[in-house]
Amino acid sequence: MTDGRTRVYFTVDVECAEERLGPEGIRPPLGWDERVFGRFANQREELGIDLIMRELDSCGLKGTFFLEALGAAYFGEEGLRDVVQALRGRGHDVQLHTHPVQRRADFRSRGEKGAPDNIADYPVEEQTALLREGLDALVRCGVPREELNSFRAGNFGASNDTWLAMAKAGLTLSSNFNLCYLTKNCKIRWPHAENALFDTGVGVWELPISNFTEPGGGYRHTQITAVSFAEMRAFLFEARRLGLPEVTLVTHSFEYFWVDSPAKKLGRVNRVNRSRLHRLCAFLRDHRHLFEVETVGALARRLPPAPAGRIDQHPVPRGKARYRFGRLLEQAYKRVEARLPF
Repeated sequence: MTDGRTRVYFTVDVECAEERLGPEGIRPPLGWDERVFGRFANQREELGIDLIMRELDSCGLKGTFFLEALGAAYFGEEGLRDVVQALRGRGHDVQLHTHPVQRRADFRSRGEKGAPDNIADYPVEEQTALLREGLDALVRCGVPREELNSFRAGNFGASNDTWLAMAKAGLTLSSNFNLCYLTKNCKIRWPHAENALFDTGVGVWELPISNFTEPGGGYRHTQITAVSFAEMRAFLFEARRLGLPEVTLVTHSFEYFWVDSPAKKLGRVNRVNRSRLHRLCAFLRDHRHLFEVETVGALARRLPPAPAGRIDQHPVPRGKARYRFGRLLEQAYKRVEARLPF
C-alpha cells in the first residue's frame, strides 16, 4: 500500500490470433484490425484497445498493455508499430507479451504442426531468445528499451525457468503466476498459494494475477470476461480488508466485441464485458482514496533489485455464492448474445 491505499494494476493482453479449428473448418488468422483494434465495417467506433483506452482515459486511469510481439513476423511490424503508437501516444504502459505459435499463424493451412505456444515448453536458452526477439521487435516499433522491464507469457504459460530467462534478457518483473491456471498452462511452482507481489529469489519479482476462491472450491482469476463487476468490486474491498498490497486485474484487447464475419469485417460490441469495464473504471475513479491505479512498468522501476527477502504469504479472498450466481446468469446471456444473428 502507499498512503494507506491498495495498489491496483489494470493489465491488458494485446494479441492477434493464429488459425484455429471451428465447426466450419479452419478459421483464418485474425490480425491487428480484427483482434487488436476491433475495427469493423459496420461499426463507427473501434471496439478493441481504443475502447479500453477511452474508458481508462475518461476516469484518469493508466493501464499496462502487454503487447504480443512475436506475431509481427507474420502479421507485420507496421501493424505492431501502429499499436505501439496508439498506446504510448495516450500515455499508457507497454510491456512484453508472447505467443510463439503466432510467428507462423497460418500453420494449419500449410499442413504444419503449430509451435508450442507456452514459453515454458522451451529450454531456458530458447526462452531467453524468444524474449529478446520480442523485445527487439517492440524497440524497433517505438518502445524505448529502458521502459521494457516486465513480461507476461501467453496463456500464463510460464515456468520457474522463465524467471531465469527473464533475468538473462534483462527483465525484472514477471506477471504470470495464476492460481486458477496452475492445473492448466501455468507451470510455475511455488510453496504456497501466493496472491500478491513476491521475490522469486533469482533476480526477478513476480506480480501474480489476483484470484479468489470459488464457493464450491477452486480458484477464479479477476479477468473482466470471467467475473462480474459485483465480484470485482467485492474482491477489491475484501483484498483491502485483508491487507493485500497489490491487486492485478486482467483483460484482453478482444474481450469487448464479437467477430461475426472476418471476411466481411463485421462485428459488434460485447455488451456484458463493456458494461463491466465501464463500471470498474468508474469504481476505481470514485474510490481513489482507497485504491491507487499504477502501471506495472512503474512498479518495476521503483522496486529494489530482487532478491530482497520478501517471503510473506498473502491471503486469497473468498468469493460469495450470491455474486457467483449473478455471474453465471451474465455468462449465460453472453453465450446467447454471441449466437445472435448479425
